[in-house]
Amino acid sequence: MVGGVHLSTRTLGTGSSPRLFATGFALMCLGAIASVLTYLIAWIIGQIAGVPLVGLYLQVATPGEISNYAMWELALNLLTFLSFLVVVRLSPLSGYHAAEHKVVHAIERYGYPTWETAKHMPRAHRRCGTTLLAGILPALIIAVPLASVSVPLAVLVVLLGWTTRYQVGGFIQQVFTTKEPNDRQLRAGLEAGWLLLERWRRNPYLRLPPLQSFWNRGFIQMFAGVIAGMYFFGWIYQHLHIWLDWSQYLPY
Repeated sequence: MVGGVHLSTRTLGTGSSPRLFATGFALMCLGAIASVLTYLIAWIIGQIAGVPLVGLYLQVATPGEISNYAMWELALNLLTFLSFLVVVRLSPLSGYHAAEHKVVHAIERYGYPTWETAKHMPRAHRRCGTTLLAGILPALIIAVPLASVSVPLAVLVVLLGWTTRYQVGGFIQQVFTTKEPNDRQLRAGLEAGWLLLERWRRNPYLRLPPLQSFWNRGFIQMFAGVIAGMYFFGWIYQHLHIWLDWSQYLPY
């Protein structure tokens, strides 16, 4: 989370709803920064290659205006994804993400995490959601534009993406979505781990209604933050051309 770590079981969770909401919103902020970075790089490449990549990125260019449209679309998809990964890597969230994984590794191996055991655990975890994304994203960002060129090749990409999701997901975690946590980030992970174990030991056989259990896992709050971020930055994008029209501020 923003400034902390959220750990959960099927029934228990350690993160507060406001922080989980803020984390979803923060992810959209990182996405907005990545979009600006992608825009700048696309403009530079477009100027060099003589291709209206910015128009393609803003979805105002048509296939008739760009030769090899599908390949440029694929390249932009990869550039957007890479930009987001770089922004995540530079943000504090990647340190908290690593702290989460280290603490979970320590719990799974030793039953109780300590500073020393967690500190030396791996940053990547096999069950991280990044693994699932690594299996799905090739279908969305590579296979979809590639299908207009070669359907068999697009199908091959989908199959390879899913079968290599653990290897690719581990690589993405190690290089982009986690970095070695500082003391504050690791302490936050440990505190979340200790709190979760304490709550679990009070009632290890606790059963809750499905909706309440899902709420405790934090997905709903984070998704709400993502939606709020989408609307917020969508509103900014809709009004940006007005704010950047400097002529309205000039005297006539």
